[in-house]
Amino acid sequence: MDELDLSLYKQVGKRLAWGVVDRCINSGAIDIEGMTDEEVVSAALFGILNEPKSRDSANEREDAPDDEFYWVTDYSGDLLLKATEAMDAEEYWFSILFYATWVEHWINNILISLSRRSNVPEGVAMALVRSCSFHLKVKDVWTSLGATPIEKDIIRTMTDLMELRNGFVHYKWQTRMASSQEHEDQRLKQVAFEGQKLIAALQKIEDQVLFLGRRKSLRAQLGLHD
Repeated sequence: MDELDLSLYKQVGKRLAWGVVDRCINSGAIDIEGMTDEEVVSAALFGILNEPKSRDSANEREDAPDDEFYWVTDYSGDLLLKATEAMDAEEYWFSILFYATWVEHWINNILISLSRRSNVPEGVAMALVRSCSFHLKVKDVWTSLGATPIEKDIIRTMTDLMELRNGFVHYKWQTRMASSQEHEDQRLKQVAFEGQKLIAALQKIEDQVLFLGRRKSLRAQLGLHD
């Protein structure tokens, strides 16, 4: 039998620990303002260990056993991977599809997190992100939950992505002259590359809004480096 590589288990443990810290901060269970990185990590991990029944109220079932394990599936990383693969293959429609879907996941995640921190009931928060238009989410809903307004050029790029994605998904094509094809192809490529650059800007906003600009240092506290 091959000798176990314990370093792999340690790495998995670190990532699981970060998942706990990330979840506690996102849910508003911990207010990290005024706390050191070490205090944040300790509060999250020891809080989970000492909590006999730790699960989201929205997912809790009355008949579920206390030792039931709950998880949340996050496809964000997969979406960006698929978008990158599409960009490399110059399949710009598909890259826009994946970037725009990632953006929608991004805005919904932050709005739900901010709603929890504002003590908005889980059901109300979910109804909010499901019923509001994208335009409302990135403007009125965003600022009503206390977040600093998103810059206009960023919103413009987000909107371009969403409009092209919707046209692609819902097959909202319009008849165009053949002479305009080159212009349309160029615009498609431009929006795809703008979407690629947009991701880093949105990740920076998320870091500021949810982690007060400390995501990197908090992960470093657990031995993780981006």
